[in-house]
Amino acid sequence: GLFRSTGGRFKGMLEGLRGDDLAKQIESLNELCETLCMATEESLVGLSVEALLPLLVTLVSSDSCAEVMLLACRAIAYILESIPGSSAAVVQFGCIPPLCDKLMAISYIDVAEQALMTLFKISQDHAVQVLRAGGMTAVLAYLDFFPISVQRTGMATVANLCKRVSADSMHLVRESIPQLSALLLSSDQKIVEHVCTAFCRLAADIQAHTAHLESIAAHGLIPNAWRLLSQSFSSSGAPGGGGGTPRSGGG
Repeated sequence: GLFRSTGGRFKGMLEGLRGDDLAKQIESLNELCETLCMATEESLVGLSVEALLPLLVTLVSSDSCAEVMLLACRAIAYILESIPGSSAAVVQFGCIPPLCDKLMAISYIDVAEQALMTLFKISQDHAVQVLRAGGMTAVLAYLDFFPISVQRTGMATVANLCKRVSADSMHLVRESIPQLSALLLSSDQKIVEHVCTAFCRLAADIQAHTAHLESIAAHGLIPNAWRLLSQSFSSSGAPGGGGGTPRSGGG
C-alpha cells in the first residue's frame, strides 16, 4: 500500500544519506528535497523527522562537498515548510549551530545563502535559541557579500532575534549594535525598515535597564535616526527637514 511504498522510499533515502558514497548522498538529498518541496500529507507518510534531522545536521556540518551542504541546508528549510510543528525538532536535533558556522566560514556563498534562509525560518518560532547560538553575529558577519534580497532576509532575521532579548542575553547583541546603527543609513528601504523594527523591539525588551539602553544608543543610533528622519521630512516636503542634529546626552 501507500504507507509501504512511501516508507520504503524514505528508508532508501536514509540509507543513502548514512552511507559514504558521495554520489548516493547527493542523489538521496535531491530526491528528499524534491519530495519535501511537493509534499502532501500522503506523500510524507513514513517520513521520520527524528531519523532524518541528525543525518542532515551531520551533512551540513561536513566540509566535504559544497553540493551536499547546500542540499542538506535546503532539506532542513523544506522540512520546516512542509511539516507543521517540525521547528521544535529542528532546534532539538542541533540544526542551528552548523547553520551559523556556514555563515561565519562563508567558504561557499550559495551554501551560506541557503543557511541564512533556513535560519530565518527557524528564527520565526525560535528566536531565543538562534540568538543563543550566536545567530546575530553570524547573520551580520558577511551580510554585504550577499545579493540585496538575501541581505533583506538577513535583516528580517535580526529583527526576529530582537523580539525577546533579556538583560542576560544582551551580550549576544551588543557587538552588533555599531553595525546595526550604521545600517539605518542603508540605501535600501526594506533593510532600514528591518533595522528600525530591530531597535524598537530591543528598546522595548530592555526598557527597564538604563545601562543597556545607553549601550544601544552609544554607537551613532540617535544621530543616524535623526538623519533618517530629516531625509524623510525633506523628501516628503514636510517642515523641519535637514535642520542640524540633536545633542546626544541629557535625559
